[in-house]
Amino acid sequence: MDTFTPPDNPKIQEKMHMEDEDTTWFGVAKDTANVPVLQDYGRYATLMANSATGERVRYPQLVSFIGQTGAGKSTIVKMLIEQQRGLDNATSAELFPTPIPGSVRNENVPTSGDVHLYADPATYLGPCPLLYADCEGLEGGEKSPVAIRHREIEHQVETRLTTKSDGDRKDTRKRWKMARASQRDIAWATSPETKKRQYAVTQLYPRLLYTFSDVIVFVLQNSKTFESTVLSKLLDWAHTSMEKSVNQPTLPHAIIALNATDTSVDQQLWGPDFATENLMGTVAGAISRDAKYRDYADYWKERGKVVRTMKDLLECYYASVLVVRIPRKGRYMLINEQVTKLHQEITANCNVAYNTKRKARMLSNSDELNGYLQSAFDHFSQKLDTPFNFVEVAWKNNPIPNDFGGNILKLAVAVRNAGRLTTGSRIFQELSAMVASCMVLDCVRNGHRGKHTNKLRF
Repeated sequence: MDTFTPPDNPKIQEKMHMEDEDTTWFGVAKDTANVPVLQDYGRYATLMANSATGERVRYPQLVSFIGQTGAGKSTIVKMLIEQQRGLDNATSAELFPTPIPGSVRNENVPTSGDVHLYADPATYLGPCPLLYADCEGLEGGEKSPVAIRHREIEHQVETRLTTKSDGDRKDTRKRWKMARASQRDIAWATSPETKKRQYAVTQLYPRLLYTFSDVIVFVLQNSKTFESTVLSKLLDWAHTSMEKSVNQPTLPHAIIALNATDTSVDQQLWGPDFATENLMGTVAGAISRDAKYRDYADYWKERGKVVRTMKDLLECYYASVLVVRIPRKGRYMLINEQVTKLHQEITANCNVAYNTKRKARMLSNSDELNGYLQSAFDHFSQKLDTPFNFVEVAWKNNPIPNDFGGNILKLAVAVRNAGRLTTGSRIFQELSAMVASCMVLDCVRNGHRGKHTNKLRF
């Protein structure tokens, strides 16, 4: 199949979407009472379990692709995976499936439904596997994405099965059952507006992806509409999501992928640094032209940030901002070069994010990350406007022990929460005399024997 020209045959499309159903990570659907529910299809856990190698601890990194409907998100993810997996044979295709790009037949309807998760072949078996999250288009409206339509048709057919063999019937039922495995009621979907699919896509998905992504790739096709259509969404999305997470380990890196770029542009624009400087230059003065951007700038100035240009403002919400251009189909060597650059920039940003989290002692291994994800699914399905607190979840998953050291730590935490002292060194400096007294009292009460130099081992 041509990466840029998916088949128009409805039967072939249906088969492809059915096969791609297994890559669905999470999404919003309607239950039997037509009430919205958040579904977790277990894709993350499956990917990590299938790539587990021995006792080695692994630290997965999430790269999210978002953008307007029809911008080419799925196509870019597909190119990244196909380039890294090498030989296009049946085995590699089965191990590393790719998204289904949109077709001309459905150009005004989102192709990918919900959020799908794919593995990067180059890093999948390594200590830091890259996982690509392909998010449903943010402006698809209430139209069901093509993938969702095929899933609904399959379910309807499955319920009316009368002639299929037991094996086929079991296989179909098994797939549908797995898709319904983990379901959470959405407590905030109480009005006609909040029950709409578009509301979940624009309000729920961004909070989840911004909170956990190491890199966010914003895909758009026309750089001339960047300020008018994409920039505001990029800031609104980040501002809302940032307010809804507390103690987030690090800000995500942002890469703006200008897809389907005319190949006749200035050759310097194929370099990420020059492309970034060029695009940021066109919107440098947007803060003075738009009241909303000024409000965002004032918000950060009140918090001590220096915000003079739009790039300054974007870097309040993202660890870094970079632009990579992908040419339109035709010059395939150039496409390959630019996709390689995109992969290199994604990898480099993920490495920076890894080191930042490690220094902050907020690096999560594959099991810990799954725990955070499940807690976030629980949290945002119940309270969309209440911040998700990473440290609170960490304490819940790994409570402080009830021994002597644990109680001292609880005391230090209580002092910090009181607000008088904020740094660890100051807190323990103030507590040192009382802690020493407690240690001596513990020795006397419990009749500990030996020299005083041994009493420090608690």
